[in-house]
Amino acid sequence: RMLATPLQMAMVAAGVGNKGVVMEPFVVDRITNPNGGVVTRTKPRKLRRAVSRQTAQELTQMMEGAVQSGTGTAAQIPGVPVAGKTGTAETGIPGRYTSWFISFAPANAPRVAVAVVLQDQTGFGGQVAAPIAKDVMQAILAGKANP
Repeated sequence: RMLATPLQMAMVAAGVGNKGVVMEPFVVDRITNPNGGVVTRTKPRKLRRAVSRQTAQELTQMMEGAVQSGTGTAAQIPGVPVAGKTGTAETGIPGRYTSWFISFAPANAPRVAVAVVLQDQTGFGGQVAAPIAKDVMQAILAGKANP
């Protein structure tokens, strides 16, 4: 039974990328008027420090290694350092998995954190979830409005 949500896992990735500080999640970035002017904008707020800066730095290095030469190589973005972690949960049905990948990029100055979860898969997290995370991160980093 899965005890973490995709949002929680995205917050884990973001917290590591944010040097150990977890931010309060929000759904609405801004509210605009019919003319496109900003009426109100959500301000980022710290929720808590989850791990020390040192621990976050060490985790980032390990997560970069997973993408550079480990189970998360399918999330590599040319010219952008990516930090990621694969995960595969057994479902109780032979050969069927819940496949995960969490990541953030650029690893040295994060602008995006992503969690991908796919249920009822035959492939592992690095095979099926990592390529989706790569596509989402690339779209966001490229500034596309609707990845």
